[in-house]
Amino acid sequence: MKNNHCLTLLFVSIMLTACSDEDVQVSTTDSEIKKAVQSETKKPHKTTAEAKVEDGIDAPLVFTLTDLEGQPVKASDFRGKWLILNYWATWCAPCRDEMPELVKFQAENQSVQILGIAYEDAEVDKLKHFAADFNINYPLLTMDVYNPPAFAQEGGLGLPTTIVYTPEGMRHKKHMGPIDAKGLMEMIQ
Repeated sequence: MKNNHCLTLLFVSIMLTACSDEDVQVSTTDSEIKKAVQSETKKPHKTTAEAKVEDGIDAPLVFTLTDLEGQPVKASDFRGKWLILNYWATWCAPCRDEMPELVKFQAENQSVQILGIAYEDAEVDKLKHFAADFNINYPLLTMDVYNPPAFAQEGGLGLPTTIVYTPEGMRHKKHMGPIDAKGLMEMIQ
């Protein structure tokens, strides 16, 4: 992946040379291509481990998202509690089906915190009406679904998705599809 730019440049140069008329000269020389490759390989690139530092796998989960009132919510606000991130959308029928179970679980388990993360591009007013209709008793958070933070990208692979983190902020278990209160209890054991 590092040298994609250089490889593209090399490919274009070769194609231009192969397809050019005698009158057209390719301006990219071998030395320019070598310089581009050297320049690209000197740039610092994050390794997979570095990219996952704050996702709860290699180090405690770190994020700041916004709730429906526009207030910042941080993962670190919930250290000492089990944290359940539930990715959902208003248009997702299985998400809607599991909402009463999440509400029930949150009401019965104060040592656990559920955070609902809206995985859709929706107006806050729409999300507030949804929360009122379902009597949501846990924070609902928003994010940019077109550029989701690294920790949240897999939440959009299938909705609903529920990921549980330990009181220390480390990832514990993941469940794709709707879940009920019993299933949530099993996930934190």
